[in-house]
Amino acid sequence: MNHVQLIVSGRVQMVRFRVFVLKVARGLGIVGTVENLPDGTVRIEAWGDKTTLQALIQKVSKGSRLSRVDNIAEVWDNREYISLGIDEFRIIH
Repeated sequence: MNHVQLIVSGRVQMVRFRVFVLKVARGLGIVGTVENLPDGTVRIEAWGDKTTLQALIQKVSKGSRLSRVDNIAEVWDNREYISLGIDEFRIIH
């Protein structure tokens, strides 16, 4: 299973972007988290097969109706999620 961490910048806070990511990720069957960061960006931690994660990135790059995605920084690795206690995709508040 692959892991990708995405840092999304643009107008991605206060526009229901995390809810958008949650729906997309759950629809794709991806496990992980999405959270707002203090600097105005959003971090997405996602686990799945590479093709599905690439589909997530493609959909996230288009953004939701109210958001604007300017940049997505990607870091890929093979970090396991089982030990983190994550069994679904969720929003970190």
